[in-house]
Amino acid sequence: MKKRLLQIGMLILLVGCSSTKNTKYTLEEKQEFDELINSKSFEFVANWARPLTTAAHNSVISSGLLLPGSTPNNIDLTGNANYFRMVGDSVYAYFPYYGERQMGAVYPGTDNAIHFEGIPKNFSLKKSEKGYKCFFTINDKTETYQINAEWYPSKTGNININSSQRFPIAYSGRVEEYSKEE
Repeated sequence: MKKRLLQIGMLILLVGCSSTKNTKYTLEEKQEFDELINSKSFEFVANWARPLTTAAHNSVISSGLLLPGSTPNNIDLTGNANYFRMVGDSVYAYFPYYGERQMGAVYPGTDNAIHFEGIPKNFSLKKSEKGYKCFFTINDKTETYQINAEWYPSKTGNININSSQRFPIAYSGRVEEYSKEE
């Protein structure tokens, strides 16, 4: 009896500890996703911001400025306007920024958001085993951004942003077709 219970326990442990979930997509889902990305007319809207957590960042965030459900390194962006758009060869982005600046900001009248638009430099969009990887560099008036993004057939993705003046931040969210509203 003990041997049988031990075998059942081991089976439950083995099944319960399978840590990798192999997500399968239909051929139709993969083709639809390929068409979306290759159309170069899509929009990424972030649900979460993931700033680099530093001591100074923690002390400001710990003062009660976050919405319920957020933590210093995982901030809920529900209700915050944000986007990354690819339209042809141009990219457009606006993301709220949570984190530390390494250099002074431009004053007056500028917000602290990450904002850029234009034709990126060193652009690369490649299909990977899991989805698509995108890399490029772009400048705004005062900063240079290095963008590293990955999008998946589940129409989810991540964008990592490194700035010449700020600590890195990442965003995760959804990818959808972009159609300019008139």
